[in-house]
Amino acid sequence: MKKQINTFLLSVSLGVLTVHTHAQTEITNDCYLQVNRVKELLVGSDTVIKNEAAAISLLQQCVVQNDAQAQYILGLLHKKGIGMPVNEHEAFKYIELAAKQDYPEAVCELGVLYKDGIGCTLNFDTAIAYFSKAEALGYSKGSYSIGYLYFKGLGSIEQDYAKAIEWFAKSDYPMAQHWLGICNYFGYGMPVNKQKAMELLLTNEHTTNSAVLAEHLETNADLLDLGIQKENTLKATEFSTSKINEVVSTTAEQGAEEAIEISKATLTGEWKGKLIELDWAGKRMNRSFPITLNLTKNKQTQDLDYSVAVNNTTSTSYGIFLDDNFYFDDFSMALPRLYQDDAVKYTLDYNVLSINTIEIKEINNIRYLVANVDTQVTDWNEPGPPMLVVLGNTKALTDNGQEIDQDVIEALAQLQDVSFITLYPNPFKNDLLIQYDLAQDSVTSVELYSFAGEFTKTIVANQTQTAGNHLYHVNGSAYPKGLYVVRVTANNSIHTKLIIKE
Repeated sequence: MKKQINTFLLSVSLGVLTVHTHAQTEITNDCYLQVNRVKELLVGSDTVIKNEAAAISLLQQCVVQNDAQAQYILGLLHKKGIGMPVNEHEAFKYIELAAKQDYPEAVCELGVLYKDGIGCTLNFDTAIAYFSKAEALGYSKGSYSIGYLYFKGLGSIEQDYAKAIEWFAKSDYPMAQHWLGICNYFGYGMPVNKQKAMELLLTNEHTTNSAVLAEHLETNADLLDLGIQKENTLKATEFSTSKINEVVSTTAEQGAEEAIEISKATLTGEWKGKLIELDWAGKRMNRSFPITLNLTKNKQTQDLDYSVAVNNTTSTSYGIFLDDNFYFDDFSMALPRLYQDDAVKYTLDYNVLSINTIEIKEINNIRYLVANVDTQVTDWNEPGPPMLVVLGNTKALTDNGQEIDQDVIEALAQLQDVSFITLYPNPFKNDLLIQYDLAQDSVTSVELYSFAGEFTKTIVANQTQTAGNHLYHVNGSAYPKGLYVVRVTANNSIHTKLIIKE
């Protein structure tokens, strides 16, 4: 099945196939004709038997003649493992050769390789440079790719809806029009304009995603508020500073908000509340799901075991607690797609990696646990959108006979600090980007070490750094697999984050 999917993806990347109606067995020196023959052999047709080995042989003859299209296709075959084992370095070599000849698709694909760190060092600035060059060469997938990076804020790219929309608008690539429809419908970076959104989606004939989404939005119009299903979610809400201040001041008058020290003892117990998904800018609550988290002390390891239930999915395993982080060994969940634009798969699978920047606050004798949630969308091999948990102590909630008040949820969500350290990708295999933002000039140290303690790498040692964003690249390809800790010390304030090396 995986091989069939890879072959389909390759056929899409090759474009419209040229199918000959006559038998062609002899090899021609004309690489244009040979590459057309390669496309037939890779996919197969009513008149041509699929033969990957023959296709690769023809490609190699044209690669020797420095044919850019042949180099590009051979690179894709190495990348996808079609007709040969996956070889990332060979993939990069052939795609780079084609890109040096300004073959537009290869230039764009080289950007993808740098974005993903495939056969090269992960580098988002270089990726954007190649995407820009592809766009300048007339290949509009390049400008779409830049817009996508800004829309989600992937890697070292700062999330920015305005820049995303600007790049989408430059592109006539079908998925660029699709995302412009999403921005208009849901009000990302622009006022909500559902009429314009539907126009964009219904006239986007070259991708089925838009037709599926348009049908979903029309069919469920009476259930949608800013595109979010009410029966499964909270109403999409911009955080209101006045409401937050009102809730916080009210609780202060009533005796209180008290920060509780984070420890295994204070985390132990059953917590119940909401898993909240924010928009990519982290400014709006898109939707939420009920979640119950039960933490118990493991007498053998002295750490914490967990059982967590979210959206009718339950995971149970061991966890690791460090400072204000809790790492889940095996926690996966399936959530409905926020944008229903796939006619086959209606959910996305998430790997929940950890909760971090954990805070416990006591308000009116009820303890609330608030934390950021790091997830990976396994379907796309990308980080999930920003998420939070806001949980109440189950026993206290039961004794008081109440659920967590919506205003309290919004207040605590707004007050929650973002993670000081950003890691990408998470988990990582080879390259790791470590990023943090200093509020002021600070004497800073940065360390990466294995949780078991047998490996330590010092990245920055007591260096005075200016306020602002700092980014470091780590080549972890030779590191042993396992759990690692990133620790940043800034003016004696220590920040940690857990990450897995696959």
